[in-house]
Amino acid sequence: MTFYLKKTFIDPEPGIDLVNIHYTWTPLGEMPNWNAHRETRMMPRGGVLMRGLGGTTLDESGQYVQSAVQTIAVPDDGQRRKVLQLPKAIPDRITGGYTEHYAFHYYFELFQHGQRKQSPLYTEEIISREVEYHDFQGALSAMCLFWSIGDGDAPQYTPTEEANFITAYGQDNAYRSHKLYAAQDKDAFLRARSELMRRLPLPHRFIGRLHGPKGAQVHQNWHVVNLWRPNPTERWEAYWGYLVHTL
Repeated sequence: MTFYLKKTFIDPEPGIDLVNIHYTWTPLGEMPNWNAHRETRMMPRGGVLMRGLGGTTLDESGQYVQSAVQTIAVPDDGQRRKVLQLPKAIPDRITGGYTEHYAFHYYFELFQHGQRKQSPLYTEEIISREVEYHDFQGALSAMCLFWSIGDGDAPQYTPTEEANFITAYGQDNAYRSHKLYAAQDKDAFLRARSELMRRLPLPHRFIGRLHGPKGAQVHQNWHVVNLWRPNPTERWEAYWGYLVHTL
């Protein structure tokens, strides 16, 4: 599983032909081994951003459909932008499991008049934060975190799960919230999930996690879907609230 993080770069002087960002990740306290692992992305002036990274919408007949991903080309405004994809967790050699707390290392490579220059190495601490929504009326079948780090240029959806769902129905239940995105028949999926949700005690607690550099601001909404109704006109989706978190 991954999350999105936008990086920007402003040319220090005219005549920069190309800028690459090189990055990797390690356990906290370790220096990067670029020979073992390196990700490299070109940073164009302006940049290319994505919109609609997941989520569903309702069509005119009240049926659930997957939203399309749109590519937005930003004109040259003097900045270079690149949206990077980072892991939500990396292997933890101490526990043998995974950890959401790790180091993200990166530097910029510049080419100017046939010469290559390199920026200092930057390191950021990646952490996670749990967020929670209480549905006291039991009106919702599913909820996602719709969020972006720093601004709205790297939006992403992260499914939440109701706190008692796994305990009641099991870790591998076919109607776990995140499995909606792979369901071929989303209407049937939400109908079955809604029946399971109705059996759980109130309030329903939807829990999810945000990821990013320590100290970063995260802008977040709740993307909500109501309990399935036989009448398509009674089905709805909405974006609720607006929160700013500091990781």
